[in-house]
Amino acid sequence: MQHPRVIPMSDGSGSISQEDIAPTVLPDDFVRSPMAQRILSFHFPRYNELPSVELYREQVIALVENVFEPLNECSEGPWLTPSMVNNYVKAHLLSAPQKKLYGREQIARLLVICVFKQVLSISAISDLFRIQKMTYMTDVAYDYVATELERALRHFFSIGVDDEWTDTASRVTRESLLVRSAVLAFAAKTHLVGYLDFLGYDDASNH
Repeated sequence: MQHPRVIPMSDGSGSISQEDIAPTVLPDDFVRSPMAQRILSFHFPRYNELPSVELYREQVIALVENVFEPLNECSEGPWLTPSMVNNYVKAHLLSAPQKKLYGREQIARLLVICVFKQVLSISAISDLFRIQKMTYMTDVAYDYVATELERALRHFFSIGVDDEWTDTASRVTRESLLVRSAVLAFAAKTHLVGYLDFLGYDDASNH
């Protein structure tokens, strides 16, 4: 089949052939890469898998960094720092620690913030949490995020998966759809940044 001629960007530019714009690294090559396989191994701990004992801030940060380690190549900077934790407390996204210790609910909140902050503003995250609090218990809402996040990443990083997947919410609501959209945006961004990095754009995760 005869392809249409590619029109140059300006009268003074050189002619561009189809070969010039042909992809050299196909998406299937990317999803078979070690990076993609690490992302497919990602496990977001469920609520009952989080520590039952309270942790100091440094221990919480280490836990969070360990959870997200498979996604490091697709992240923008560190997942969590002491100053971030302090800012989330000041913004009322996170309750203040008691005697410098953080419990399971606070750890769960921080893990979810680390996901949402990749695609949402702090004010938008605050709105989501406020809606969630009126609709679902913390453990139920957290486990929903965990399940949908893992499924969204499999959707983007697997070959031959169905383009659609059913919502795992026991009752689909406006709130669950908002959360699912945020998780889907995170997975899409992770795929995009990872693919750009795989293509050789080393600064992809820094912009």
